[in-house]
Amino acid sequence: MSLKNELTPAEKWNSLTLANNFIFCKVLEENPDVSKKILEMLLNIKIDRIEKNCSEYSLKTDFESHGVRFDVYVKDGTGRCFDIEIQTSKVTKLAKRARYYQGLMDVDNIQSGGNYESLKESYVIFLCMGDAFGYNLPVYTFRYFALEDKNIEMSDGTVNVFFNASMYDKMQSEKLRSFFKYLCGKTSKDNFTDRLSALVERVKMNAQWRHRYMTWEQEMRIQAEERAQELAPVIAQELAKDIAKDMASDMAKNMAEDMANGIAKNLAKEEVEEKTLETARKMLSKNIPEDVVAECTGLKLSEVNKLMKG
Repeated sequence: MSLKNELTPAEKWNSLTLANNFIFCKVLEENPDVSKKILEMLLNIKIDRIEKNCSEYSLKTDFESHGVRFDVYVKDGTGRCFDIEIQTSKVTKLAKRARYYQGLMDVDNIQSGGNYESLKESYVIFLCMGDAFGYNLPVYTFRYFALEDKNIEMSDGTVNVFFNASMYDKMQSEKLRSFFKYLCGKTSKDNFTDRLSALVERVKMNAQWRHRYMTWEQEMRIQAEERAQELAPVIAQELAKDIAKDMASDMAKNMAEDMANGIAKNLAKEEVEEKTLETARKMLSKNIPEDVVAECTGLKLSEVNKLMKG
């Protein structure tokens, strides 16, 4: 079903910004110096040179394993590895993704001829448009440390960093504030964001990339629709199970209440009958005539005669 205000493919392409995954990857892949500057700015480190700079870089340990595709994968001259992920949608489990990415980066380095001791620092960086953890921090930086003494770092070289672009005004440096403000679609004027803006427009002028993006988006939509069709029966079945479970629970509850009420009524009836018989016996023991006992207790005369004989 199409919406009235839905943009055409051409309108979508023209409205894209650096926050779009496709545009972000193309800008950084085509401009290694931009990748270098962004990494230096994000991590407050110095990078002498870039050895490897590629987007949509796929890694997989073997045929059976679950592979990943890094948005932008960078290696510097010292062997340090950087994965930069642009995260526009609100998703969970980013921590588990970072863990898996770190492992694959290490495997990639080992397969390249290294050993455990030669592993360099590896950084997984998520540029999130929102708060990935919900603690209202502009940046979350994670390293391993001892629970017994947080001053003791494991020093394994792995670092995971999650930026919260929505809190750009709380970033530590003016460069970071300007960059994330620009990433959020706000007006931000400095030399670097001006250049980024120009590079974004340059990417959008490329007819080949424009066609590739539209084809990719169409494929993603088809895959999403196919996946939705696959999941719909499963979701419906689970929903039916939940409804049936709730109905069964309510039915069982009502049945239990009815049974309890019935048992209570029977017990009460038995209690009343026993009290009546006891009263009749006491009256008979005082030589009260049987017809009077029957009238006072509501018992049949035959029942009173039976008590008299018993």
